Amino acid sequence: MNLVLEYCMSKYYSEYDTEALLDKIQKSIDPQITNICKEFQFIFHKMLYNDPCLYWNKDVYVQTSSLLESLFQNFGNNLEIDEPIFNYFLMGYNSYCQISDIIADLRNFNLPHDIKTRLYRIPTYTTLLEGCLSNFLRVIAILTGKGIGKDYSTQNSLGNLINNVMSPNGYNEISKNVDVNLRNAINHGKVLMKKTPGNRICFSYVENHIAKCKEMSEYDFDDIINNTFDLVSAVLLSLLKFMNNHITIIKIDEFKKTYESFSLLAMRISMPGICCHNISDTGNLKQLNVEIEVENTDRTYMAQIAIMLSIIVYEKYNDYEQYMFNFSNPRMANSWIRFKNREVQEMSNNVESFNNIIIEAIKREDVVIFDPSTEDVDLNEIKYFCFPNYNSELFIINNVEDASLEQRKRLKAHMYIGEITEKQEILEIIYQAINWLKTLKNPPSATIPQKHGNMEADSLYINVYKYDTRKNKELFPNNENFVCFVDYNLSGNTTLVCGGLLQSLWKQFHHEKIDKINIAWREGKYVVRKVKKVGRNELCPCGSGKKYKKCCGQ
Repeated sequence: MNLVLEYCMSKYYSEYDTEALLDKIQKSIDPQITNICKEFQFIFHKMLYNDPCLYWNKDVYVQTSSLLESLFQNFGNNLEIDEPIFNYFLMGYNSYCQISDIIADLRNFNLPHDIKTRLYRIPTYTTLLEGCLSNFLRVIAILTGKGIGKDYSTQNSLGNLINNVMSPNGYNEISKNVDVNLRNAINHGKVLMKKTPGNRICFSYVENHIAKCKEMSEYDFDDIINNTFDLVSAVLLSLLKFMNNHITIIKIDEFKKTYESFSLLAMRISMPGICCHNISDTGNLKQLNVEIEVENTDRTYMAQIAIMLSIIVYEKYNDYEQYMFNFSNPRMANSWIRFKNREVQEMSNNVESFNNIIIEAIKREDVVIFDPSTEDVDLNEIKYFCFPNYNSELFIINNVEDASLEQRKRLKAHMYIGEITEKQEILEIIYQAINWLKTLKNPPSATIPQKHGNMEADSLYINVYKYDTRKNKELFPNNENFVCFVDYNLSGNTTLVCGGLLQSLWKQFHHEKIDKINIAWREGKYVVRKVKKVGRNELCPCGSGKKYKKCCGQ
């Protein structure tokens, strides 16, 4: 290892107190874990400090980790975790990270009971079993088969994994905590929510050729979800301990450019405060992309992290033209730092070149780091904010979106008016829609300054259609479902050039301005043409804000 690489690795990993983490692991999880491999320190930290990951089934963990250790002691020479096995682990772990975040956000979310069951409870339970547990059990099954000389690679379904692998090989704590019948009822669509006091849920299934129904309250189902999560957490912890204690059985060629090798490196460079979510390339050696979520959003800090990681990554993959480091944080717009190959090579050989190379990257605009937002906001409100829809006998408004800027509150929406064709009636509907839309509250942005609140909107952009169909939402002159585009501005002057469309397309519509509203009609029958000739240096009547000679007069 060259001295610069050694220096970077030492400085990079010194950002976190691994000894304190190990002490916490030994006290809270297992005293038999005596060291932490770099690949697993971030995951161990997540399991110890993140709710709900910090809960796990102790009995499942003790039995599963004991059986895996016995497997290694008896058949260690036969065991290896190759790319297919490691891929199962990655699929299970990635699902686990996603579902744990969803549970933390939505378990106490105030939704109508039936909607919460359909949108949260059932998908969460299914993901825990199929996305997480099944993949973890495939890892255990294949390893067990390698040890005892059986081929368990074809045991893919959860039922087969439980009945044909886990139970016969002593994993009774896992087996007894999985209700396969409940899973089957969900997979076969046999879930009925009864409109009775207590909001009962009925799961129908067939067992031994006999139709049965398991009925429970929503609170009972919530307990099952929690217990299933604790089961999955325990199995994950067991696999972590096993791989951490026997890291040499992971047989991944780290110099190959595969999903598994990239993922292993991403795990290795992740630690609390610096999580590498993904490493990928464009497939042609043009650029290697490293996606990192950081807690510290200081510019100098991120530049230092990019330099150290570029050298660490370069040691494995030194043949890319560019190395792109994308930085994210819940309070910061996505930022990046990009180095050229020759720059990383130079930094790998000379610590004193770090500052000059960062300056070069800044000059060519390959360093873009945004200031984090410091506004006091509710991140959960922003994450799950939903604009309302509007329904009346005459028209419908939906698909409301926020397009606000720092000094301008702007909303977009779709409106549907059916077969109404009289211009005056359409205009009256447009005025009603504007009056409803302009007072809607919009949320703040978590990452950038944005005008928000209950104040009147500065601008509204409304696509008007006849019907809310799955297709035919294009703003094209030949789309007969499209009626017009409405550009309303409180000041009376638009700041939207050509409606946000290509000028060649915008010129094909029929434009008129009524009070504070610019309308681009699909059909010319709605526009009363004035005889007055527009001067080439006058503003274009289409509302683009350009001179006529540089817009529709071309």
